[in-house]
Amino acid sequence: MIHSRSFARDRRGSALLTAILALALAGAAAMLLAELARTTITRARVDRDGVRAWFLAEAGLADTVAAFPPGTSFTDVLGRGGPTGGPAPGTYLAVLHDDADEHPDDPLTDANATIIVDVTAAGPDPVRRRLEAVIGRELAPFLPGAATLAGGVSNLTGDFRLDGHDGAVETGCTMLGDFPPRAGAALPPTATAPVLVDPAQIEGVGGPPSVVRRPAPDLTTLPTSAAAVHVPPSPFPAVLGTQAAPQLTVVDGDAEIDATSSGAGALYATGHLRISGHLDFAGVVAAAGGVEVTATGNLQVCGALWGAGEPALDARGHGFVRASGNAIALAARVAPLPARARVLAVRELF
Repeated sequence: MIHSRSFARDRRGSALLTAILALALAGAAAMLLAELARTTITRARVDRDGVRAWFLAEAGLADTVAAFPPGTSFTDVLGRGGPTGGPAPGTYLAVLHDDADEHPDDPLTDANATIIVDVTAAGPDPVRRRLEAVIGRELAPFLPGAATLAGGVSNLTGDFRLDGHDGAVETGCTMLGDFPPRAGAALPPTATAPVLVDPAQIEGVGGPPSVVRRPAPDLTTLPTSAAAVHVPPSPFPAVLGTQAAPQLTVVDGDAEIDATSSGAGALYATGHLRISGHLDFAGVVAAAGGVEVTATGNLQVCGALWGAGEPALDARGHGFVRASGNAIALAARVAPLPARARVLAVRELF
């Protein structure tokens, strides 16, 4: 009997030990499962926040590029100050760098119309996403209208037309060209528009009358171009380049065309351009002090017209401005025309 009781006690002790071990293993398994669930939830949250931060970084790059004004370089934006430190959660920080295009390098000067943009987007700590993009300029100059003006229009008689439908320079702008249509006139948001005899006087996208409201690009840097051919205001040359040999012609001061002139490329007056005679031009005609076509004047532009001042355009005479991407490209061969920024390449850093 003593032996039987001892054996029973041994069996009960073994069962108790087995139960304790089983409970310990179950508890450990439960802890592991709980930790795995916590880790999975945390990882899912980090992945979700990471995806959000990545989209935020992409949006930050798009916003940064869209904010660059049309131009020929990025020197102005390189000189701007910016915030220091990292971005707050839910925001992004864009930092601009020159691409070391000079020797010796000047970090505040852009010589090749190319810069580097680093965009860091922050989610909840510790989520960060960073991308690096190479930014350049579009190939086509930014001239949104047949007439792109930095001021208002005082007169536009029935004998003068603005046409944004693209025409081919080789055909005198009488046939469709290779580029999409643009507006007949592009005016600043607060600029005055003329009273029209016929809305079809301003043709193009969204018309008639085809008028868009947006700030004009800056062309005032054209006189400093090394390719500029400076001519006196008087007597005005009869020929200002040809389609075979276009040129950037710069008139220092006011200019009056009271006879017959023709040209190709780009014509820029640092003052007021007054046409009382006849001007036939393929390319870009621009005047910092506005363009005036008198009652006896005739202006025929195949390409684009640009004017600043107030008014930027006063057309009381005859003629037309017909958009032509081919003619604008002809002008871009000799003149540094402004273009919008674009992303050339992008990569994710982390």
